[in-house]
Amino acid sequence: MVLIVVLSVHAGFERNLKEILLGYSPHVTVSSAMGGIGNWQEMEEDLAKEQGMKSAYAVVEGYVLLDTPMWRRPVGFRAFNTENEGKVKEIDGLLDREGYPSSQADMGLDDRCVISRQLAEGLGLQVGDTVRVLAASNLDAVMKVYDVPKEKAWDLYPEIFTDFEGRVRALFETKDDREVAKSDAVTEAYRVLQVLYPIEEGGGQPMRQVETRMIGEILDVFDTATRRDDGTETYPVGAKDDLLARLAALRELDTEKADVEAFRSVEEFVLPKELTVYGVYGDTKRAVGPELFIPLVIGMELKGLEGVSESIGVLCDDPYTAGGVAADLEKKLGPEWIVRSWMETHAQQFQLVKTEKIMMSFALSFITVLSAFSIMAVMYTVTVQKRQEIGVMKALGASSSQIVRVFLYQGLIVGIGGALLGLGMGLTAIHYREYIVSLLRKFGVDPFPPGFHGMSELPAEIVPEQLVLICLVAVVLCLVAALIPALMAAFRDPAKSLRNL
Repeated sequence: MVLIVVLSVHAGFERNLKEILLGYSPHVTVSSAMGGIGNWQEMEEDLAKEQGMKSAYAVVEGYVLLDTPMWRRPVGFRAFNTENEGKVKEIDGLLDREGYPSSQADMGLDDRCVISRQLAEGLGLQVGDTVRVLAASNLDAVMKVYDVPKEKAWDLYPEIFTDFEGRVRALFETKDDREVAKSDAVTEAYRVLQVLYPIEEGGGQPMRQVETRMIGEILDVFDTATRRDDGTETYPVGAKDDLLARLAALRELDTEKADVEAFRSVEEFVLPKELTVYGVYGDTKRAVGPELFIPLVIGMELKGLEGVSESIGVLCDDPYTAGGVAADLEKKLGPEWIVRSWMETHAQQFQLVKTEKIMMSFALSFITVLSAFSIMAVMYTVTVQKRQEIGVMKALGASSSQIVRVFLYQGLIVGIGGALLGLGMGLTAIHYREYIVSLLRKFGVDPFPPGFHGMSELPAEIVPEQLVLICLVAVVLCLVAALIPALMAAFRDPAKSLRNL
């Protein structure tokens, strides 16, 4: 009974978990190994035409700072193509109509959003409220300006700048209204300073952006040279003074003023977006989904993608065939595409559920084993009480196998009767589970709080194969429990048993 009730309730939770996950997650996700997807509209149409596909839609995911009148907090968002009617209907079907009556406005407009129940309860948001979202990329842009050394570049690398300045002073000679320098000496001087300049992303040495720009301008002066066949280079008159003046400006740089100007010149700042809460969808603490669903165009703006999608979400006719569909798509699209089914995306969540189920089955199975030991004790007591009768039966010619069968029949009757009784009681408890939970709540015991699971009713799913297995194991354990006392009774000396008459 206990196994049937607990495992059926757990199967109900697992079923609801999958329904929630499949409600807000794509069944198959297709992304490019090379980066974003520029032709996402074309891919949407092509993937939707594949066999077994219901629809396809572009997806962008990330984090934003959510700003409400009372609170600010970072939240995860998922942006999808609101022009995709199939996805819009799917999200609309997830909305909590009872606790949060949805707006009558069009969900497909670019100023609407759908939030999770966890977010709505945490921030006290209702349908129709207005929220603002700020791009997390703004922080990246600001940190590029803020995360610089406090010292100026000249103080950080004095040997390099002093060496370069000395080379510049000895580099040029004035001839015929031109300044001439040997090419080898220019190359050596160039290399001395170039170690500070980032040739590629992430290169160079840590310093302020303005200092990096000024070093680049100094190096650009050397590009104005005219190379000659005699191994020299000619520059306009004043090139030497220009280089020394630029070095002096770098040495005397006002760091406080430079930092203020750097913050003012941040160009990658994305303006906040105002959105109206269209509805609240029912995620749970066990199946936490995106806290915010927003239109694709806003998601692209917040992440600075400029019309590029991160991935394409695909909905299958049967979500449980997503594994095979993903494998077929991966073969068709080639190695430059990454294709994942929802089983792979949420593998950790399902592994947790599977582990919980195994541990519960293992722990509760000891109840059945304990019952089998109790049955064995009862059967052993019967053999002691009936030893005279057993002795008479063996004296009259009963074989050991006949004695064993007598006790096995008793064990079989107990096993079958107990399994049927446990099955009936278990199914009854499942049928009236809501009344039982209500009764427990009246005594202050709430084993399944709706706030945690996000379900107003206790779910349960009866799996026939599971019921048959539990009953068969119970009967087998009873037979094993009866077998040991039966063997002890069968091989007892009848003469010793008859002496006790």
